[in-house]
Amino acid sequence: MIKGVLVPNITIFDTKGEIDKAKTQKHMRWMFENGVDGFFLTGSYGAGPLMTIEERVEVFNLAKEVAKDFPGKSLIAHVGTADTASAVKLAIEAEKAGIHAIGAVPPFYYKYNEAEVVGYYEEIVKAVKIPVYAYNNPTTTRFAFTEKTVEKLQKVGVAGLKDSSLDMKFLSQVYYNVKNTKKDFQVIIGTEVGCLPMYLMGIDTIIGGMCNYVPELVSEMYRLVKEGPAEKAEKVYEAMMDFRKIMSVADSTVVSHMALYARGFDAGYPRRPMTLPDFNDPKYEFMKNEINKALDILKM
Repeated sequence: MIKGVLVPNITIFDTKGEIDKAKTQKHMRWMFENGVDGFFLTGSYGAGPLMTIEERVEVFNLAKEVAKDFPGKSLIAHVGTADTASAVKLAIEAEKAGIHAIGAVPPFYYKYNEAEVVGYYEEIVKAVKIPVYAYNNPTTTRFAFTEKTVEKLQKVGVAGLKDSSLDMKFLSQVYYNVKNTKKDFQVIIGTEVGCLPMYLMGIDTIIGGMCNYVPELVSEMYRLVKEGPAEKAEKVYEAMMDFRKIMSVADSTVVSHMALYARGFDAGYPRRPMTLPDFNDPKYEFMKNEINKALDILKM
């Protein structure tokens, strides 16, 4: 089972728009060295919807190569696409690459009914032997899971749910249903927001985007939540949530690249049409100062 703090890691591109393998792997290694327990590959942060199937498979292989030096780390390949056939193909290739689990948003762009969405996941599940996690992200897919949807996904063999909806009522109901019925189904929170109260409830795995640029902060917060003291865990969590708001100056993927530059890390470029502000933009210095303040929290 997947455990701990994972990152929906960015994919780094060069000036020509090609995957920068060296910088992407350097970033992966740096995050592992700073406490991250695994990767959620080619998701929203990782520019999956902007990449070809071949490029996404390349990222899966890059991650597997890095993970060889870090035993025990988890790799989830996000295979969500606009069509079923491509998602199935990506899932098969991820399994061939030695990835531990599959994650997928529902098919997007068009509006689908529940039966069509469940059928999409059923085909992915049937195509591989590794666990498949459904990814509830209604902001980007136009489809919001319900408790009934989750029950139907469980029946077709989906192993768990990654949820980024921030709908605490829905998430808690799903979790307690799983707990009370003793179903073999894992619930993962797909954001840092709410991770402390969710952990206290029993959800012990998070996939947090801030790990792209402050992995040590998120990892330490998680450790404090697990081991205490509780008072310090609460203070670090509150400060982390304030920091998250401050850093929301652009799309989260762009922010990750900018924040890494602010830390002195050559983060290449996001995939176009996303672009970075000019490096003379004062936002970089602003980020540098705010990151330093956030990391000072760990010295409390």
